[in-house]
Amino acid sequence: MSDRVTLVDVARAAEVDVSLVSRILRGQQVKVRDETRTRILDQAQRLGYRPHAIARSLKTAKAGAFGLVIPTFDNPVFAQIIMGAEAAAAQLNCVMMTTSGEGWSRNNWLEALDGGRVDGLLIAGGPTLEPANLRVPYLLVNRAVSGIDRSVVLDDEKASRMAVDHLVELGHRRIVFVGGPAGADTANRRLAGFESARIRAGLESLGDPVSGNYTVVGGKLAMQRILASGMTFTGVVAANLPSAVGALQAVQEAGLHVPERVSIVAIHDAEIAEMVRPRLTTIQMPLTQLGARGIELLSTIAPSAEVNEVVGQPMRLVLRDSTGTAP
Repeated sequence: MSDRVTLVDVARAAEVDVSLVSRILRGQQVKVRDETRTRILDQAQRLGYRPHAIARSLKTAKAGAFGLVIPTFDNPVFAQIIMGAEAAAAQLNCVMMTTSGEGWSRNNWLEALDGGRVDGLLIAGGPTLEPANLRVPYLLVNRAVSGIDRSVVLDDEKASRMAVDHLVELGHRRIVFVGGPAGADTANRRLAGFESARIRAGLESLGDPVSGNYTVVGGKLAMQRILASGMTFTGVVAANLPSAVGALQAVQEAGLHVPERVSIVAIHDAEIAEMVRPRLTTIQMPLTQLGARGIELLSTIAPSAEVNEVVGQPMRLVLRDSTGTAP
């Protein structure tokens, strides 16, 4: 492997001073002849010069990286958020560091996040943090916390309303809700949307929602509890896609056909919706746009500025095989 090309190499090839090369390649305004500027740029390209990130960060006090903290890598929702955040970071010539904090002690975790390794931090979950005490600029993404006015979220209430409205249009009058983890911000907003749509449609309440815990296993257990209660229903709204997959399994194992006997709609959309049978009808949310917007806000707003933004578009119903007319 050849040695790394340095500013000195470029300056020697262009027959100019190193400080001039440094200023030109950083894009600074310098009074210099066009011929000299062109010669420096041409020699830098010919030699394959690339800025040294560590040296540059020492001069600019910038790490050239953003962090994203997620609860888990298992949920396909976060894969789409990561893709959007990475694309936006790339536009800023920065890299993304994504972690769930698995295996870290809390003190080491905070030190790693707050020790200058990133220029800003998106927090979607992970180990318990106290964002207000962080020195690094931060923004909550896909979650809102009371008392912290720095967040960008999706229109979760609208997603639930769209799911209920779709089932109502198909003639369903008895609809149950497989919710998210108790106390989770997104779960609360999706439940609120479900309830508002149910009341608006004049539907009877079928009891308290059962938590699917945002997992396949949790969705299956939640649906098994609903089935065991003897409750009569024909429609299911699942608060996320893994929960819907679990609910589908439980319904099928109980001998109920989907969608002939039970229709299921999931909030969020990913490849797994196409892989199960029947394929799941979903509410597609702007997850990549959410991740991108998080980076855009983090890189442009003041660290102390209040941000309470909702990314509401694009959002659409994706019709597949798991919904049909009410029996």
